[in-house]
Amino acid sequence: MTVYDAKNIQFVWKGITLTGTGDDHAYNLIQSGNSFDTYKGVQGEGLNIVNNKRAYKITRTFKVDSESLPMLIEDNLNYVEDTLVVRDLNTGRDDVYTECVIVDISGEKDSATRTVSWSALGRNNK
Repeated sequence: MTVYDAKNIQFVWKGITLTGTGDDHAYNLIQSGNSFDTYKGVQGEGLNIVNNKRAYKITRTFKVDSESLPMLIEDNLNYVEDTLVVRDLNTGRDDVYTECVIVDISGEKDSATRTVSWSALGRNNK
């Protein structure tokens, strides 16, 4: 039985594999909005309609001496919109986030890491 390794998750931003993640190697994904909106028809029938107003927030920490961090800071300042791919090498699964922008880079001035937050409107072409 293999053990899931959080180090085996790659982030690919603008076609470039990001390096220098924080020591925890984890990332966080939050979906805002429901997947479906439920409506009740005129004759009392129920109907589930896909909610196209969902949004995703993806965060990951990077070390301050990371080679990728300066590029991410610059993309944040220039409002760059692109595609973010989260590749899980443990399972072989990719999540592709489209219409994605960096919305925040946070961290204490003297801390060893910075947290980068992306916001995306689409996930896996849906």
